[in-house]
Amino acid sequence: MNWWLAAGSLAAVLALAGVARMLGLGGSQKLADGDDAIRMAEALVSGFEGRVGVVAADGGRAAVVGGPGDLVVIEPLGARHRATRFKSARIVMAHPEADGTKLALELQPGTVLRITVADAEAARAFAETLT
Repeated sequence: MNWWLAAGSLAAVLALAGVARMLGLGGSQKLADGDDAIRMAEALVSGFEGRVGVVAADGGRAAVVGGPGDLVVIEPLGARHRATRFKSARIVMAHPEADGTKLALELQPGTVLRITVADAEAARAFAETLT
């Protein structure tokens, strides 16, 4: 085994990993705020116009409402995001707590999504628009 060849290969792999990290490639990007969520929902779902968006406190999951009952849920899917539209969603619970407002949304019969939103005002506007 040629040790110089092995060391050179390792150096090349580490250099490529450093370039990928500098460019922000790989991993899922976190959503910053409701406006980011609205832009992403409109880009991923054809014909959807978002009004109010909320992002989970951890930045991974988001929900965007387009009108009464019209909801798009955005979830990380590897390095990308997946958007799913629900036409008859409703608020089951909105409860303020110390770490943020906890929302429970019934997406369809038997399917409930729970999300904690750090911005209480955005959560209130979201709930009012969805109902």
